[in-house]
Amino acid sequence: MSPANLNAVRFQPEAQLIDSLFRRYGLEDIVQHYVVSGRASSMRTMMLATQLRLTAMLSPRLCSLFDQCRAAIGFSSEVELYVVNDASINAFALHAASDSEPHIISLTSGAVERMTDKELSFVLGHELGHIAFDHYRANQVNFALDGEGEDRQMPALLAARMHTWDRLAELSADRVGFLAAGESLEPIVSVFFKLASGLGPEHLQFDISAFLDQLQLIQDSGPSNLLAHFSHPVTPVRVRALQLYAEAGGSELQTATLHELDTKVSALAQLMEHEVSDPGAIYARDFLVAGGLLAGKAEGLGLSSAQQEMLVRWLLDWTSDPESLLARVTSIEQAEDMLTKAGAWLSENSGEERYKLFSAIAHLCAVDGQINDIEKGFLMSLADYLGIPESAANEKLFEAVRIYLDERAARERPEFL
Repeated sequence: MSPANLNAVRFQPEAQLIDSLFRRYGLEDIVQHYVVSGRASSMRTMMLATQLRLTAMLSPRLCSLFDQCRAAIGFSSEVELYVVNDASINAFALHAASDSEPHIISLTSGAVERMTDKELSFVLGHELGHIAFDHYRANQVNFALDGEGEDRQMPALLAARMHTWDRLAELSADRVGFLAAGESLEPIVSVFFKLASGLGPEHLQFDISAFLDQLQLIQDSGPSNLLAHFSHPVTPVRVRALQLYAEAGGSELQTATLHELDTKVSALAQLMEHEVSDPGAIYARDFLVAGGLLAGKAEGLGLSSAQQEMLVRWLLDWTSDPESLLARVTSIEQAEDMLTKAGAWLSENSGEERYKLFSAIAHLCAVDGQINDIEKGFLMSLADYLGIPESAANEKLFEAVRIYLDERAARERPEFL
């Protein structure tokens, strides 16, 4: 199969997410500045110095196989193939730093030694997919906005959405690997078995149903924040996503079925997202969502951009996509109902957490350095929902206002030599 346009193969929610992030945060200009400034240096010299570049004379088998993969997916740009002395099974791709340089794909010696030609075709096709879809461009955002702790320049929401995109990008690249491997699931499943276990066919019978059984167990166990920390989708998710792609037609996929396929795969990918599941965390999240939105109504002008940013940043502790969570609340009545239910549960079952939630909404209202009478009335109703005494609530309000007044004074204080 030689698609005229590999973008027809791409997992569309991945493409849409990274496009929306680039537009929203102006990432194209940030990345371009990073490149022009010279911080994005070429890695080719380092590769030539530390790894072995494969040629048709040195490795006719691998180079011939690589050419077949490129032909299978219609990829014509120049790519150099390298191998590194490493017993693990791995590979990576480097996009060309300039038009005058080739792209680079590197295989570990462990991958070469322990994989069949069909298995290597999937791996090579996967890495070519990353190059074809310009995934390197998005990854450069991490370097352009690099830093640790308070020095990190990347907004918290952007970092969370980029982490989600990282996993979705693997699903897009897997589809290209599937095409390069002749649209056969069997060698791909064996690749994943080897990656997961380190064992070959002499020890294991490669069977797709084993991965799908594991996927069912993951789904039955409910959301797990542990999975949200993985940089790649868990293997059972990747296997099922490819199985769905194959069943939908693979290279012969019709546009009419694309949306249905992407919906199913998106549901699988959702298993990897950070989402709280225990009742206490769910009610605390709902109280913060509803209380935050209703705080904007109490102010009379809706939430300011600073307040929205504050609320979204807090909600990242409960979900990896807080904006989607906020968008699900479409009416005042829905927010009030959510607040009533969450407040009742928290009042009966929660301790110190109630005070933290109340304080958070108080800070949201006080971000402009004051709390008007309507906002105060709203906040006191929240305290009543949560079973917080009036004296304790007033203390939290005073503390919130004082903090923001101090911050304003610090900003406006004149500087003297």
